[in-house]
Amino acid sequence: MFQYTFRVPFADTDLAGIVHFANFFRYMENAEHAFYRSLGFSVHPGGSAAKGLESYPGFGWPRVSAACDYKKPLRFEQEVAVHVQILERRAKTIRYQFDFHVDGEDAPVAVGNLTVICVRFDEAAKRMRAVDMPEAIREKIDAARGRLH
Repeated sequence: MFQYTFRVPFADTDLAGIVHFANFFRYMENAEHAFYRSLGFSVHPGGSAAKGLESYPGFGWPRVSAACDYKKPLRFEQEVAVHVQILERRAKTIRYQFDFHVDGEDAPVAVGNLTVICVRFDEAAKRMRAVDMPEAIREKIDAARGRLH
């Protein structure tokens, strides 16, 4: 299972020290980006400036679905382990699940889901179009999916 770990920053909490619900979506995106980096590529071509990352100019990964179910609050200074699973990979889409764990507890404090679609900028139409993801990315994701399950 791919795991992304971070400590809850004060700026993400309210006066009671509890994480605002919307931040979970940022955390899922951060975990997704860390997962891509672990495979040797960046979610954005500009990320290719980072040493050793492959670049895929013109490609993007917008969200077509996002959800999160909350079981317990996250609090300031807690260390959070986000477990990333690939639930499904199709030609153009990837569906992820993100389980948020704290303090070594087995039960997640939240469970999120994202569905992302691979797009490429169509110069002629001047807009993004859904496309099959590049073979090199698909192969890396499929190999990782086998390791995550």
